[in-house]
Amino acid sequence: MKTIHTHIFFLTVSLFFLSCSSDNEIFDSKIVNEDPQEKDQPDGAVVIPGMPKSIKKYQDGNLYYLAQYYYRPDGKLLKVNYSHPEASSEIFTDTYHYNTEGKLISLEGHDDYNFYWDKNRIVEADKYNAMWYGNSKILYEYNPEGQLIQKIENNLDIFDRVKTIYSYFKDGNLKTIEQFGDYNDSGLFTLYFVTNFEGYIEDKNLFLELEIIPGQIVQHQFPSSMNYKHLTETGYDREETYTYKYDVEGRVIEKIYGSNKVVYQYY
Repeated sequence: MKTIHTHIFFLTVSLFFLSCSSDNEIFDSKIVNEDPQEKDQPDGAVVIPGMPKSIKKYQDGNLYYLAQYYYRPDGKLLKVNYSHPEASSEIFTDTYHYNTEGKLISLEGHDDYNFYWDKNRIVEADKYNAMWYGNSKILYEYNPEGQLIQKIENNLDIFDRVKTIYSYFKDGNLKTIEQFGDYNDSGLFTLYFVTNFEGYIEDKNLFLELEIIPGQIVQHQFPSSMNYKHLTETGYDREETYTYKYDVEGRVIEKIYGSNKVVYQYY
């Protein structure tokens, strides 16, 4: 049986570098942008100027996470290569597959997904994770504005359930994430985690820092702060306030909070 601590670990990893803001410093883009004519593009990938190229996350000065993005000619994600350098030298790859209408229908990677659409929305997914979780069924619900408000993941092999509720500010920015779990097959959901975001700034965020559905951006702008609470155990709560650095084109290239930072690179 997967423990609550396992859920804490993966949620903490996913939230560790979520967002950003205030003291705005300007840096020459040449400092952070490599030659856009990449020679290591995979088959079918093209360079699209201005699109996210990579994201690097540092904890206490050490590189914690690295992701490189590759695109199809239509601008959709083709592949994402990512690694956790402190833990392993292994590089993982997520490969995205689309139908003739350009809708994402599957993803091959550390987690494998098959997606099911109702008109212009993904409403259901089958997920498989060989290492930890086995097979899961995921259901998505939306409000009348088309915003994703609920995700329920039912694990079919270890028989636990996770329900996540999302709320939004009036301007459409993500406000709150509430995660409920039924980890003991009790039939009841318990609220374990709450994450709150505040003070979104105007800068556009093109990076996949926080994903509910793979490949879809959730935070189209950057919040200035994040508050995370674990409601049933102590020692996991966090409050973070972010500062940004910009290149000469006005794009966010760095996010800093405490001894941690995220570096953004563009094609």
